[in-house]
Amino acid sequence: MGKFDGILLASDMDGTLLNDKREIGSATIEALNYFTQNGGRFALATGRTRPATAAYRPLLPCNAPGVYLNGAIICDESSEKMVYMEGLDDRAKALAHEVMKAFPHIGIEVFLLDHSYVCNMNDITREHFVNLDIPYAEMALDDIPEPCEQWGKINFTGTPEEMEPVRAFVDPMKEYFNLTFSTPIFYEMTCKGGHKGDGVRRVAEYIGIKPELVCAIGDSQNDLPMLKSAGIGFAPANARDYVLEIADVVVPDNNHDALKGAVEYLDSKF
Repeated sequence: MGKFDGILLASDMDGTLLNDKREIGSATIEALNYFTQNGGRFALATGRTRPATAAYRPLLPCNAPGVYLNGAIICDESSEKMVYMEGLDDRAKALAHEVMKAFPHIGIEVFLLDHSYVCNMNDITREHFVNLDIPYAEMALDDIPEPCEQWGKINFTGTPEEMEPVRAFVDPMKEYFNLTFSTPIFYEMTCKGGHKGDGVRRVAEYIGIKPELVCAIGDSQNDLPMLKSAGIGFAPANARDYVLEIADVVVPDNNHDALKGAVEYLDSKF
């Protein structure tokens, strides 16, 4: 038996697993290999699409299903098959139309399982897709061929100053959708259960991990649900203040191998 048997570690990517150069440090990879070689289960829990993680997954010992689009999609990494998806509905498309009309400068991005659409381009959305290095198609909302039930996430993008009135405009729909910032320039809409907390819980149930042995690490607002529900919630030192306040353990920042710090803590605890 390994000392980490029965433990799940779910990790956010941007600002947590990845450093500011969007790289994974060698010490992080070594620590995660040690964790999984000794029985631990490691999963990504990200707002990204699965294709937007393709450059990183070969470097990582992902031996538990991955949580994508903030929990709207879960994929079994061993079989590369989707094991859960809950998409949006026509109310989401209608709301996106209203945002576009009220804030014509705001970017609108639509993410499905394995491809993406840009329905309103701005500089932040353009840079976003360059950084993700994944293809997309520019297309009007009403021209997207897939039904809304296959839309995993809608992103609204703009500067932090531009996004605050958008948040206020959209937030009355919180009764129907999960709405959260992943960064101050990305306000994200998924299905009501489409957050990382539910996603990580579903992964734990799928692979038979006890709730108290679920560990999670993240730095931003969209990570709060999984940190609050985790048996141990880690935050890198660069996390938002409101994340640091609720974290059980603060580890080194994302430029100093935050995941290595989390594994070292678990190594001392178990």
